[in-house]
Amino acid sequence: MVINGKPTAGVDMNNKKYFLGVDGGGTKTTAVVSDSSGRVLCACEGESINYYAIGLEKARSNMKKVFASVSEKCGIVFFDGAFIGMSALNSRADEKELRAFTGGVVNAAKTDMASDLYVALEALLEKGECAVAISGTGSMSIARDKKGKTSCIGGWGHILGDEGSGYSIALEAIRAAIRAYEGSAPKTELTNAVLEHYKINKPQELIDLFYNKPIEKKEIAAFAIPARLCAQNGDEIAAQIILKNADDFSKTVLALLCRYSNGIRIGLWGGIFQHCPQYLNRFSKNLADKGYTNVGLLQYPPEIGAIFAAMKLCGLEISECIQTNLKQYAEGRRNE
Repeated sequence: MVINGKPTAGVDMNNKKYFLGVDGGGTKTTAVVSDSSGRVLCACEGESINYYAIGLEKARSNMKKVFASVSEKCGIVFFDGAFIGMSALNSRADEKELRAFTGGVVNAAKTDMASDLYVALEALLEKGECAVAISGTGSMSIARDKKGKTSCIGGWGHILGDEGSGYSIALEAIRAAIRAYEGSAPKTELTNAVLEHYKINKPQELIDLFYNKPIEKKEIAAFAIPARLCAQNGDEIAAQIILKNADDFSKTVLALLCRYSNGIRIGLWGGIFQHCPQYLNRFSKNLADKGYTNVGLLQYPPEIGAIFAAMKLCGLEISECIQTNLKQYAEGRRNE
């Protein structure tokens, strides 16, 4: 809030406090503002803030736009606590990293930043062992033991890793479409889906489209949606690609989970888990076959995990009232 042109440390006449939670994924950034009762005041999306992928200057610029957007929507320009989940990080940011990214960008009494996996883990509100697996544009998993120590697996990026991700599914589907067109592999509806998705008349036009720019990773990963729809409509090749990627990522996650008890709670998030039942069911079955059955989609999305982290940063206990107020927003996000 601003009174007489001065920030009031996020405190209004009712002495409420305000918190900013940010989930900076590989493709987009989601930000949420909540008051101290857990009431969501506004939410918005922006472009990626991954400074390893797009450079620090561009990432800061994108974060400024996100901050300006939430401030305009809810009329709050200064927050008591702000927490940023950042896909460029594998752990908690040190002071140098925090200042380099947030200095002059995020206006808050207390600010911290960690990996986007960390805020997803916070969304579980689990005090004991817990884990999160994310499959969106990329893929990665994190687990925490009873003492609070975390370990991660994956996160090698689309060139070295990201098995089971939207990018991996999309690229394999595009390649299958090309091979089918050339007659070196079985026919598939993916070929027509590629033409329609990229608005081209023949597959040869993909060469200019993919190499002349070159095409951005997110533009390739976007084809995971048509690939999923082909699989759901009965295309065998598309279904095989979906299931293979679920198998690949489950192997990665199981390599992490083997260090923990079978009762560990495992949250799932990302567009592939949320919108591809074939993938979700196959992945969950693979984990269950190894004894890990406490698996399900996150009750709260990662940006709410960032809100929880911001509240904890300010010493606020996450009460049942706060959780109840945040559930309405969370339910809406799960249905997107």
